[in-house]
Amino acid sequence: MTIYVTREGDKLVADSPLELVEKLQQCQGRMTETRQEFMTRMAAHMVASQGVTVPITDPENFIAELIHNDFLSVVDSIDG
Repeated sequence: MTIYVTREGDKLVADSPLELVEKLQQCQGRMTETRQEFMTRMAAHMVASQGVTVPITDPENFIAELIHNDFLSVVDSIDG
């Protein structure tokens, strides 16, 4: 289990990148979108607002890039 905090201060707990994408969707009130639509929209927002390209091919690379660009921070990782 890993604890993340968004740039806006939202705390999310997830066991996988896929689960984290789903939690981000819930947090942003975008559950009517498919996962791919959500990642595409969020990536477009990152390009428009910060000039950052975020891959949308899979949740692993998507989340890794959000962390790399400080949209998400890893607060704690708990094994077990």
